[in-house]
Amino acid sequence: MKTSKFALFFVLLNSVFFLFAGEYGKITGKVVDKETGEPLIEAEVIVEGINLCVKTDERGEYSIPFIRAGTYNIIATFLGYGPIRYTHVVVIADRTTTINFSTRPVILGVYGRLERAPRKPLIDFSQTSSSQIIISDEIEHLPVTTIDEIIKLQPEIIESDFGLHLRGGGYDEITYYLDGITIMSPYYTGWQHARLNPSAAEEISIISSGYDAEYGDAFSGIVNIITKQGEAKTKGQFHYLTDGLFSGDKLNFGYNFCDFSLGGPIPKVSQIRYFFSGNFMQTDAFQEALYKIPSSRDDFHLQGKISFLFPKNRGNISVFGFKSREQWIRWSPYIESGNNLKYFDNRPMTRTKQWIGLVSADYILTPRTLASLKIGMTHSDICYGNRDYEWEQDNNRKWYDDYRFKAEHLINYLVEGELPVRNVLIDSVMQYHKEYTKRDAEALRYSPFGIEGIFYTYGDYPKWTYECNNELQVRFQTTQDIGKHNKMKAGADYSHYELEYFNNDLPWWSNPYWDHYKGTPYKFAGYIQDKICFKRLTVRLGIRYDYFNPQAITFAEPIDFINDSIIKADAITNFSPRLGFSLLATDRLRFRFNYGHYFQVPTFHYLYTVTDTAVVRHNLVIGGATLGNIFLKPQNTVAYEMGLESQLTKDITFGFTAYFKNVHDLPAIREVMAFPMPYFQYFNVNERNVYGFEFNMQKRITNIWGVGITYILQQAEGTPTYSYPDPYATLTLAPLDFDQKHTINITLDSKFPNNFVIMPLRDFTSVFVISSSSGFPYTPEDLAGNQLGDVNSMRMPGFWNIDWKFSRYIRIGAAKLVLTGLINNLLNTKQITDVYNTTGSPDEHGYPDPLLSQFGSISIISSRYSPQADHDHNGLITPVEMRDEYIAVRDDLYEDPTNWKNPFRFRLGIGIEF
Repeated sequence: MKTSKFALFFVLLNSVFFLFAGEYGKITGKVVDKETGEPLIEAEVIVEGINLCVKTDERGEYSIPFIRAGTYNIIATFLGYGPIRYTHVVVIADRTTTINFSTRPVILGVYGRLERAPRKPLIDFSQTSSSQIIISDEIEHLPVTTIDEIIKLQPEIIESDFGLHLRGGGYDEITYYLDGITIMSPYYTGWQHARLNPSAAEEISIISSGYDAEYGDAFSGIVNIITKQGEAKTKGQFHYLTDGLFSGDKLNFGYNFCDFSLGGPIPKVSQIRYFFSGNFMQTDAFQEALYKIPSSRDDFHLQGKISFLFPKNRGNISVFGFKSREQWIRWSPYIESGNNLKYFDNRPMTRTKQWIGLVSADYILTPRTLASLKIGMTHSDICYGNRDYEWEQDNNRKWYDDYRFKAEHLINYLVEGELPVRNVLIDSVMQYHKEYTKRDAEALRYSPFGIEGIFYTYGDYPKWTYECNNELQVRFQTTQDIGKHNKMKAGADYSHYELEYFNNDLPWWSNPYWDHYKGTPYKFAGYIQDKICFKRLTVRLGIRYDYFNPQAITFAEPIDFINDSIIKADAITNFSPRLGFSLLATDRLRFRFNYGHYFQVPTFHYLYTVTDTAVVRHNLVIGGATLGNIFLKPQNTVAYEMGLESQLTKDITFGFTAYFKNVHDLPAIREVMAFPMPYFQYFNVNERNVYGFEFNMQKRITNIWGVGITYILQQAEGTPTYSYPDPYATLTLAPLDFDQKHTINITLDSKFPNNFVIMPLRDFTSVFVISSSSGFPYTPEDLAGNQLGDVNSMRMPGFWNIDWKFSRYIRIGAAKLVLTGLINNLLNTKQITDVYNTTGSPDEHGYPDPLLSQFGSISIISSRYSPQADHDHNGLITPVEMRDEYIAVRDDLYEDPTNWKNPFRFRLGIGIEF
């Protein structure tokens, strides 16, 4: 795929020095005399590490409006008074951190003091949004190894077979940002390009309501990841985690994970800083299941950032790079009652490769004005199909190399367009594939059972898919801090895509159903927002305008074989108003309200169709085509939220939130009646309503321990939501497949200081994450597949889960040795995630045993004879033996360990930090 337009645009924009404030927070406070309470005028407040100094005003107050998210040390000094130094002051993006100083004159014998600031503010009373903020110190102690696992731990997140859901949203409705740019696949809206190493994250915020106007395609929520940059001192770490110390399949999943990071200043050039991080993971069983199942996975992620800090904290310029490869083979690509690839030697592989390049420039034009510019390039390519084991063996593939995709060498011919697509995607691809089968003598020889027609055992899986995406993003924003009570931000962003997709569903056949489309859509948006903070009232007003041009075409009459006239898609425009306010009823109690219109452009799969006229016609003839619809409207939602939050004590908070969302214009497949044959197409026909209540209480870690408790009661109902529902389904509202009514999350933290009285517990940290969830709904059916009762009228059982991570730090000079234990499902509970619709059980299919009269005899001279079914090995398979073999193979087919989450898992780790 040619990227010359990208490169040219990148150079032109990089030559312009404009300058995104979603990474910056604010520090305010007051410096007073401890004895009299009088303000200290022109006291100096110094932020270490960035050489920033401000002075207090006539009221003893100070304000630092633009501080990048991170952890700092702050000193307050005043002539004749003892200095005060707070360590570990946490600054959170788009939030205000308040640090007050009270000091005494030196003549009283007090020469200053050193104190550790609170871990992070429990409540920012000036905020209107609902969000969960996880900072780097917390990430380090959570029982996780990936950012996805961090997100799953949050109380408003639900995980289903489809993916992650936030406040009743679909799996594809969470938008991910990395340092201000989106990292989403344009084909699959909820899929991330970049899965950052957790040790490289400075802050992760999950915003569920009331997001600012700068966030587009913000449908169910936002995950905003801010990466670390080098600090004033060199820091590094290396950690290794494994379960390879255990023997047997119950504890040993072949899991090995290592991650590293190193950051600090360039020697003798303190204004230039670097931060590099990476990880590597390899496992024999990555899929969650009741027991270990063969599902290998190998991933690596590398990222680095070089930053130049302007003097006096006037801003910085940074260059960020990310590269990753993720590859895996699932135990079975099918779900319930479809495990007929259980003994298939060539299950499909998935391999994804991504890279990101990002240049950011932030500059404080005046003490109250920040301007930001970000220019990012993202690239991904995804292969899905058959792994070429023979090529790997002949070429001595190493454990760290890529999986080899069958017919992979043909990809360049497709992308470069040197040959007709059909010649490559069909005629050439089919030479490297063999039809898979479950019916012949060879299929029986590969099968552990003597029954044909159940398990596919050899050949190639019916899929060959390659997609390639390039995206250019440009984001410009200015933020104006007007006095102490008014903050305005305005900006614009532009995204341009180059997309290409190739699909062959029968790679061994000369006349298959195949797809190829190529698109260059683009988006533009502009927004403005004002946030006014009075003494007890904060109001946020914003509006966003989006323009999307899919640059897609389709046939005016798809079913008319003679009419080849083409029509173009109309551009999509959308206005999104945002409103929120926070009212401080008392000094410790606030009331919040949020209202907003949010939208998401259709996933590009829904818009495009195959580009070859003959192919479209052919597909329609065989009745197998699902066509894109270039006239799809964006998905829309109107969301309301009300909340109360109370600071009960200095370290304990309580909150209550009620929310409602009306979601409409969701795309789904519907049948189009046409002559000579009907076909299927996407339409904006589905809708969804979500309402819920959330109660939470949090006690900060003090006196060794802390606790957080959240309970959520939620209802998500709607019409079929996903891409391929029953095309004949009615539009009656029913509980959605991912509707989970009750969720409880409890986090128990403990951290023992290095002078704790019990020596083995010194420098020991522990985090328990306890969760309880009600079961997902399902639709009861009889053995013939007929629906019994209403849609999703029954529920699976709920379950409890406890994860535990503990660490023991051993100081070795300036470094620390870290011993870690990570236990998932501590109580080894059976956690059901899927059931058979006929019985409501995860392991009982409900089918009765067949009658003996249905079976005959097979002698050894028959081509259908199989020694597996000849139990007494006398050369004759009797009806009794055939019936018993059939029952055994049927029960094995329906034995699906993926109907459960993982059992007890224990991993041990060692690391070094300095």
